[in-house]
Amino acid sequence: MEFHVEDHPDPLDIEVLEARIRREASAATGLGDEVDLAIFVRDAGTVVAGISGWTWGDCCEMQNLWVEPSLRGRGLATRLIAAAEAEAAARGCSQTVHFTYDFQARALYEQNGYELVGRVEDFPSGTDVLWYRKRLQPTRVPDEPTRDSSPTAHA
Repeated sequence: MEFHVEDHPDPLDIEVLEARIRREASAATGLGDEVDLAIFVRDAGTVVAGISGWTWGDCCEMQNLWVEPSLRGRGLATRLIAAAEAEAAARGCSQTVHFTYDFQARALYEQNGYELVGRVEDFPSGTDVLWYRKRLQPTRVPDEPTRDSSPTAHA
């Protein structure tokens, strides 16, 4: 066996790691598979804003939120967050989390009802990484094992 440090790994190799971690997590928890969630704003076919992440069980993690700088200040980020929350709730999620940096979108999340639940200082040096959470009201129950509620006859 050989160790290889790679500055530009093949995305397919990264997908191997992610797929195996997801498979093991799914088997260990019985929550099923992660389902990607992405919402894009396009102008003439070009992505000018978007939000992406995943749902799993009754949780949602949004990993990326971006708005073209010339379009900022028009409420697109707030509308994207609301759309992602609505989709997560429709998938049965009771909470969503967002990861950001202190210099990025702290006020945006706090104005949209998120609570700061974690912080790592000086990550990287000069800023903090922040972890936000918001509780949701699921509009459907996540998939549960089927239960037979019919009366059982006893002999």
